[in-house]
Amino acid sequence: MLYIFTETETFTELDLAGLWPLLSDQRAKRVDKYRYFKDRKLSALAYILLRYALIEEKGLDEKVEFEFGPYGKPFIKGMPELQFSLSHSTMGIACGLANSPIGVDIADVDSRNLDCIKSAMHPSEQKAINNSQDKARTFARFWSMKESYLKFIGTGIDENLSTINFSDYNESSFDYRFAKMQVIDCEKSVITAYCSETLPVKYLTKIDLFDFLIGEPHNAKLALA
Repeated sequence: MLYIFTETETFTELDLAGLWPLLSDQRAKRVDKYRYFKDRKLSALAYILLRYALIEEKGLDEKVEFEFGPYGKPFIKGMPELQFSLSHSTMGIACGLANSPIGVDIADVDSRNLDCIKSAMHPSEQKAINNSQDKARTFARFWSMKESYLKFIGTGIDENLSTINFSDYNESSFDYRFAKMQVIDCEKSVITAYCSETLPVKYLTKIDLFDFLIGEPHNAKLALA
């Protein structure tokens, strides 16, 4: 399943304090390294969405820790067979959990990203972006597809980013090389999942996270924080 959380702008320090007990020591240390709250909450929320997915689909209610492949791809320590992918941006978090390899990426629809068009986009993609009525969204679409594919194969972003060309793919779901691309347009972002199976999508709210993971209503938990 693909889990999506888009309430990042309204997620407060009090919210993070309420969900902090869900973090593993490994993740908590990583979160604490960030200077700004905007980065701390995104790192924490990505892990919290994975906790949600593992409990809901696998019945695994543990503070899992990560190991990393040679290119930085994370695996769950002691359970490398569990296939997941995490991504976060200013406008949202995405977590994919599947029965086969998966790559997930979320890209903000932000005109400032167009500064990277020549270094990140294939010439055909550059043309498509320049001809688009919504250049920022078209850029985000191409970027999220590229990243999800590279996460799937385990390399992450590399110097060959501009050699990948998605300019001919306009559908929300299509076959590409080894698996299927699933592209979802949100209000302020574009999310892509690349996997052998088409994933059901579940949108989560702060209330969902507190009710499911903490076992108490959101407002009641905050009153005690």
